[in-house]
Amino acid sequence: MLKALIVDDEYLVRMGITQTIDWAEYNVEIIGEASNGEEGLELALQHRPDVIITDIRMPYMNGLELIEKIREQDMLVGIVVLSGYDEFQYAQAALRYGASTYLLKPINIEELADTVRSVGDEILGKKQLSKRYSQLNEEIAAISKQFWQDLLHGQLHSEEFITSKIKLLELQLEPGKAMLPLSIAFPADNGLQETDVGKALEDEAAVILEAYSFEQLCLFRDSHLEWVMILRTDEPELAGDSARRLGKQLSEWSQQHFGQALSVGIGKPTEEWNGIVDSYKQAVLASQRALSGIERVLYAEEEAGARCRREIRDALAFIREHYAGNITVEMVAAAVFVSPTHLMHLFRKDLNKTFYECLTEYRIEEAKRMLRNPMYRVYEVGNQVGFTDSKYFSQIFKKMTGIPPSEYAKTYG
Repeated sequence: MLKALIVDDEYLVRMGITQTIDWAEYNVEIIGEASNGEEGLELALQHRPDVIITDIRMPYMNGLELIEKIREQDMLVGIVVLSGYDEFQYAQAALRYGASTYLLKPINIEELADTVRSVGDEILGKKQLSKRYSQLNEEIAAISKQFWQDLLHGQLHSEEFITSKIKLLELQLEPGKAMLPLSIAFPADNGLQETDVGKALEDEAAVILEAYSFEQLCLFRDSHLEWVMILRTDEPELAGDSARRLGKQLSEWSQQHFGQALSVGIGKPTEEWNGIVDSYKQAVLASQRALSGIERVLYAEEEAGARCRREIRDALAFIREHYAGNITVEMVAAAVFVSPTHLMHLFRKDLNKTFYECLTEYRIEEAKRMLRNPMYRVYEVGNQVGFTDSKYFSQIFKKMTGIPPSEYAKTYG
């Protein structure tokens, strides 16, 4: 049933409209009456009618002002304006403000009922269409996320299938354009909830991207507090520097908003679809290196701690190569030709972390990567990233990610 609201400062007019028409016969329900525009606006926001019948000349807020306020609220509602002959210019202005139609006084009751029904049916049709579009957009968003996840993790092998999804999602690359993947990661053991991060990150990214020539193809959570952003650019040769500035802005925003900076890894621009997977892997590795270093934004193949002293860079390289073994600070210190005490001091000074914090963070990042692959079992993962005790591995993993490794594998594998 259509919902209608009557706004008129004359009591007899309101009574005439409500009492002389059998609105149920027209499948219309009068959900309220107002004697001025202010009351009408309040009732409209409260009840969300399909049709508003309004006079023009009213105290406090006239009909034109009411129409303007209604449209500012982006309400999908039909507006029927009642106008006298001497107010004809106002009726025309009402149409410009967004009214659906107008009727001249004295009102023909049957004509008013037919008009309300006609305008209401049109509004209902628009609302249903808007709802279908909204549902379709949600479905497309879900299809897009699944496509990107499957593609980037190497689960799509049919060229025909990939081509069909690219066409459906309008992702075709025109000559001279390229894709650029970004891997966005929050530090482990950060205490943040996924719900805290998601919407805030999406909103901030949209604001920051307005200043760049990038087109965002997707932004989604790939795993526990790890996000993927794919950008399209028509300036591949400049994209890396622009993406670095973008990443730094996101990291600074995160520091201000959450009290901790996120890390961003940037893959190489690719103009071919068959190059996006390798570029994405580069971005993930770069973000993992950034998590263990002082630089929060790293480009593909750029070393973490690039601005750190030589001993720290070499130590981080040793960790990446030997993390699966039973390595100690003494072993690493010997490899980089300093004393263990001095190396631990340098870690604190350059990275504001201990040696063992960096080692554990890297091991957990590698564990998360492996757990996303269903071919690995939880107990195997712990052992392969340097934890000989599976119970201890589970405790550390949960401490740093917020969930046990078995749940992580089930959720993101």
